[in-house]
Amino acid sequence: MATRSLRGRLTWTFAVGAAVLSTIFAGLTYFGVRHIIVVSRQASDLQQAYVNAALVRSALSQDPASLPSLLTSLDAATTSSSLVRLGSTWIEGTTVADPETIPAAFRGSGTEVIRQVVIERNVPVLIIAVPLPAVRATYFQRRELADLNGTLNRLLGIVALGTLFTSGLGAYAGRRTTRRALAPLADTAQAARLVAEGDLAVRLPSDAPHSEVATLSAAFNEMVEQLVRRLDRDARFASDVSHELRSPLTTLAMSAEVLRLHEADLHPDAREALSLLTTDVATFQALVEDLLDIAKTDAGTDALVNEVLPLNELVSQCVMSATRRHQLPPTTLNSELPCECYVSVDRRRFERVITNLLENAYRYGEGQVTVTLLANDGGVEVAVDDNGPGIAPAERERVFERFYRGSGASRRGNAHGTGLGLALVSEHVKRFAGRVTITESPLGGCRMVVWLPTVEAGSE
Repeated sequence: MATRSLRGRLTWTFAVGAAVLSTIFAGLTYFGVRHIIVVSRQASDLQQAYVNAALVRSALSQDPASLPSLLTSLDAATTSSSLVRLGSTWIEGTTVADPETIPAAFRGSGTEVIRQVVIERNVPVLIIAVPLPAVRATYFQRRELADLNGTLNRLLGIVALGTLFTSGLGAYAGRRTTRRALAPLADTAQAARLVAEGDLAVRLPSDAPHSEVATLSAAFNEMVEQLVRRLDRDARFASDVSHELRSPLTTLAMSAEVLRLHEADLHPDAREALSLLTTDVATFQALVEDLLDIAKTDAGTDALVNEVLPLNELVSQCVMSATRRHQLPPTTLNSELPCECYVSVDRRRFERVITNLLENAYRYGEGQVTVTLLANDGGVEVAVDDNGPGIAPAERERVFERFYRGSGASRRGNAHGTGLGLALVSEHVKRFAGRVTITESPLGGCRMVVWLPTVEAGSE
């Protein structure tokens, strides 16, 4: 089950709280009013029954023949039905009132007034029995409570609508309140997300220094400032170290080259030492160059020079350049694009991306490498496949971390590489608004996929 957001939970709490409170007050209102109305109606009807019973007793004492007309006039005046039981005889007015509707409990010869509400054809009826022992009769008054029932139903509908309205109002108030209360947290989360994506210029506004979130904004901004200063310091350090190492490395490389020219005159042990020295110097030079590139990227001093270029021609030139400059084997290039596609990239950095991917494929593969161009996800993909052991799924994200070389590097018996090549690939591709991923290769090894958005030809 999905977890609701904090805003959703607070809004739900406001709505439920408003619903519970409004239901309680609505219930108290309905039952209170109902009690008042019912008690008032029953008291009024009982009082009227006493008056009618007195008139019936007087009529029976003076002129029993006038009783039917009296009952008719009473029914017309009180909108009720009157019955009189005189011995075993039932006397009624013009209003039809079935004696069988009188409950058996009312027909006894008791001396107490009885009242009861019965249901007749889904209609509540109040029946009152008033004994008249002086004339040995009983007066019955029947009063339908349909009007009272309708009034109570309308009252119930009104309080139910009020409950729904109050609940909706509580939800709306909770939504508005939580939105205003959580807006600073949302701004902070968005700013943190932008910082994580590399936008170190983002800051939280501090227009209200005395607000509740002023401390949070100040702490966040100070944290970003500290982060920027540390990154700048680290980038400057890496750049300075790289620059300082380039001169002695150049000297070492030239010296190793001079020795290599006289390799035939050296002792076999010396030739082996020279081979190791040459390899390590080359690796060290690559490490220094990678560190210098990363330092420039972190410091923001390497401005992009983007161009809109045709992908087929661009990748072909990059593959040929990497093959020639780094003495790589010939690489097969396949294009499955339905038409010519254009991308906006920095030519020099894109060439570095392709070179690093090819070097990585040849270094850890088994010698078979292909480059394939595909259309996918609204953009284009450059897929570099090898037939090596591949990369374990658990390591496919980590290989793009700096200096992470993976468990497969030593397992393959090849310790060369700086651990920065794929990190640079990821950095450059992100600056092209693309992404780089790793999947299984059709050749059985690893497939490095660079996805880039396409642009219109001639656009800037």
